[in-house]
Amino acid sequence: MPVMSKERFEKATTFSQYVDLMKVNRDTMLRFTDEVQIPAEDLDWWRSQGPIKVYTLTYDGCGDALYNIPVLARIARHCPNVDLRVVQRDENLDVMDQYRNQGLYRSVPTFIFMDQNLEPIGVLKERAEAMTQIFEAEQLKVRRALRDQYLQEWRGEMTREFRNVVANKKVYP
Repeated sequence: MPVMSKERFEKATTFSQYVDLMKVNRDTMLRFTDEVQIPAEDLDWWRSQGPIKVYTLTYDGCGDALYNIPVLARIARHCPNVDLRVVQRDENLDVMDQYRNQGLYRSVPTFIFMDQNLEPIGVLKERAEAMTQIFEAEQLKVRRALRDQYLQEWRGEMTREFRNVVANKKVYP
């Protein structure tokens, strides 16, 4: 069964319409879209795939959206068989909830790739897996460095917080 009806997909905003409605990051989105370079062999590959419909869930303030949507927008600009639609996640929670990241998170952007009959053929959440691995490794390095840098402060804050938790019968979620 398709994720959505034909009517819902066609009512969704095109990339241009979405950008026109953006309240924050509009200029950055446009600049990044203009800067993206897609190799000719990649464009040829996309053109050879037949009709592809892409329903993208996002919100204006999402950093990953600013980096990732322009790539697909550029592909769609050069490949008329790729029909890109971009919608606000919070106005489409019924769809978003079908594609929660790790079954928990309403991660954006979420790209739902569908064939001409709106049958899902693939989904990408947030960013490329290789970039997620790089980010996580770098974040771990930063956390470890900060712990070392602030070791005494860390221990002092933990001492106070342990006392506060017991004294106030506080429960952290």
